[in-house]
Amino acid sequence: MAWIVVGVGYALAFVGALSIGVFVLPIPVVLTVLLARYQPSPRSALGLLCGLGVPPLYVAYLNRSYGGPACATSGTVTLQEPNVVHECIQALDPWPWLAGGALLVAAGCALFISRRRVPSGVPAPNRQAQHGR
Repeated sequence: MAWIVVGVGYALAFVGALSIGVFVLPIPVVLTVLLARYQPSPRSALGLLCGLGVPPLYVAYLNRSYGGPACATSGTVTLQEPNVVHECIQALDPWPWLAGGALLVAAGCALFISRRRVPSGVPAPNRQAQHGR
């Protein structure tokens, strides 16, 4: 789970490289050093791929109503004082973001699961021998 947080941090630092990325980047770097030093299983580092996929999935979610410029009108219209606000934004196409994020999350999960399986030619360790029984 901690490696997923590190992956999200790296993705945010990359996406925000020209704005907040410089301030975000030290956090995942420090976490990487700590986790690499104290993490007992290197297999858990595959969570980094899943974490890299989370920000693109969030961007896809934010742009789920894609259709070009999206405009909203708020306020009331009266004859004496029109109080109408028009706000328009340019929405992104969510499909490339969804595909990229889903691919990263799926690859991280698939690699994690594939590393967990024991090859059929290798016998399973004897638990009684490990505990000295």
